[in-house]
Amino acid sequence: MITGLTPIATESTAAATNIAGSQSLGKEDFLQLLVAQLQAQDPLDPQSAEDFSAQLAQFSALEQMTNVNTNLEQTQKFEQAINNSALINLIGKNVDSPGRLIDFNSGEVKTLKFSLAEDAAEVEVDVLDSAGNTVKTLKVNELIAGNNQAVWNGTDAEGNPVQPGAYTFGVKAKNAKGDEVDAQTFISGKISDVVFEENGSFAIVNGQKIPVAEISRVGT
Repeated sequence: MITGLTPIATESTAAATNIAGSQSLGKEDFLQLLVAQLQAQDPLDPQSAEDFSAQLAQFSALEQMTNVNTNLEQTQKFEQAINNSALINLIGKNVDSPGRLIDFNSGEVKTLKFSLAEDAAEVEVDVLDSAGNTVKTLKVNELIAGNNQAVWNGTDAEGNPVQPGAYTFGVKAKNAKGDEVDAQTFISGKISDVVFEENGSFAIVNGQKIPVAEISRVGT
């Protein structure tokens, strides 16, 4: 090479360089690379027919895989559209889902729902205010495993009506041996909206956004 001259990249070399700089090899890139290889091969020592046939087979397989992926994506989008349409029918329905929030208004009587992993001899249901202070403790004994409930009439430990607002509740249970029993709290309410986001579908219940997959009961 003469000093001071810069070699000019051929069309085939440029195509190969562009492909090498990409993060993934698609079927169009593969075809470009194959054409570039044919253009750059030595005319006195051309590629064998067997090697060329093998590369064509690879290209065909890559194209088929690309088409399969495209069809799967379209199928998933179609199924998602069907699921979203079905979820719209939940608006206005009463549902149960895991949770512990109580949206209390004056004069209301609240049913606090929970599930026990096994039979419980002693059960305490604590109602707490927004600061986490216990407002009232409801004692319900001798409950069987499964779904249960306690009723709160909206009063504190002294029997005085509490202020409207957001409260929470928790459950502590023990079996006949005095061992703790696992308890899961539930909230009930009517679905006002259904929200579709990238990470899933959500129902708005009593102002809370709840994953649709966590809904345990749907009623009228």
